[in-house]
Amino acid sequence: MDRRLGRPGPAEVWAARDDLLARSVAVTLVSVPRARRDVRRRLGDAARAAASLEHPAVVTTYDYGEAEGGDGDALVYTVTELLDGESLAARLARGRPPAWEAVSVCAQVADALTAVHACGIAHGDLRAAQVFLTADGVKLIGLGLSGAVAGTADEAGPGPETDAATDAATDADGPPTEPIAPGQAADVRALGLLLAECLTGDPEFGSGSAAAAGVPAELVELAERCRAAELDERPQAAEAARVLALSAARTARPVPDASRSPAARGSRWRGLGRTRRALLLGGGAAAALALVLAPLAVIVSSLPDSQRAVSLTPPPGSTAAVPEPTGPAPVPPAAAEPTAAPPAAPPAAPPAAATRSAVPPAPPSPMAVPAGRRAAAVDALARLRRAIDVGIAAGEVGVRFGGDFATRVTTLLNEVDGGEPVSLGPRVAELRATLAGRAPGDVAPDRAARFTRLLAEVPAGP
Repeated sequence: MDRRLGRPGPAEVWAARDDLLARSVAVTLVSVPRARRDVRRRLGDAARAAASLEHPAVVTTYDYGEAEGGDGDALVYTVTELLDGESLAARLARGRPPAWEAVSVCAQVADALTAVHACGIAHGDLRAAQVFLTADGVKLIGLGLSGAVAGTADEAGPGPETDAATDAATDADGPPTEPIAPGQAADVRALGLLLAECLTGDPEFGSGSAAAAGVPAELVELAERCRAAELDERPQAAEAARVLALSAARTARPVPDASRSPAARGSRWRGLGRTRRALLLGGGAAAALALVLAPLAVIVSSLPDSQRAVSLTPPPGSTAAVPEPTGPAPVPPAAAEPTAAPPAAPPAAPPAAATRSAVPPAPPSPMAVPAGRRAAAVDALARLRRAIDVGIAAGEVGVRFGGDFATRVTTLLNEVDGGEPVSLGPRVAELRATLAGRAPGDVAPDRAARFTRLLAEVPAGP
């Protein structure tokens, strides 16, 4: 154990060193009294569920264990990856992030929650301190022991959200319907609070407040639905992830202009004298060339149009010299009288079939992507667009290449999502060709491999 990183509730998180595998890790410790065997079992289930998750935005769990003392009390622990970066809470303390950053972070959090809820569990303690910002993107921490411990904080009886879930799941005229999981609904509400705070600085802002000015209407609506009092009015995490992914793709990160950088400005001012000399020399050469070519242009323009063209057949009655044939002279027909040669016939037009075969077939006309494939294409393209932003922020994608590539992906994403006619297969092939034709240093190999995998997920069928 090296140092204590934090104390979320009854749990403690320590930075440690795994000597066997020579890596830095984070260790979460929870002390469970002997009388709380149910809590111990719940912690074990939560840790195993967290370890089964494989998602880029969920922290990786390496190990889980229990150490029981002589008095029956147990020390439950998990070993996870140690992250390098800062929490979203620390980022918000420095000021409100720009819109593209806020939407991108919340989209990754919603994507991670979708994977968590798909396993039948809930985070249970989602807040800005549990969202970690790294060079590789967002990491959701606190899942497993911390979330399970937070879920046991109020066990005296059902809370207001549990009562609401039970009431909403009961039909007045029939048996109870499928209930909405209170823990997952609480996660969605926490996501709405995070989204509102990142966009406006006020986690409780409303659609009519001044803080909502300038925020896209679909994000304002999503934040309000996530924070709805009734559980059945809140969206699923998957729906929130789709809305945020599309908004993140439309909210493009501004690409820095390399020509406005300090280095570029300095080189431009330092080279001003040489630039002026080059302009003077180039302008003088262009003027001299214009003086030489001007008389020739006047002569050519004064010629009749018929004299400008080259005639392969001399006009009738002309005395133009015809070159002597180099081979043997042709033998004239025996019965032919010496007569004037008829004028040459114009060349025959090529057959219609040959003309048609010389014209390449017309490409297939674009058509709207079927609804069955549109959702998958939009999801893959939105994740590709987000991966480009992450790569640029991490320095793994060059600014110029990343900006151009992101523009192409965003254009295709908007056309597919809007139901416009699109030749999806050729457009995806163009993106692959752009990625394959990148210059050395434009994209890091690992990041390029991720782009290729995401392009392969786009259903670019016929």
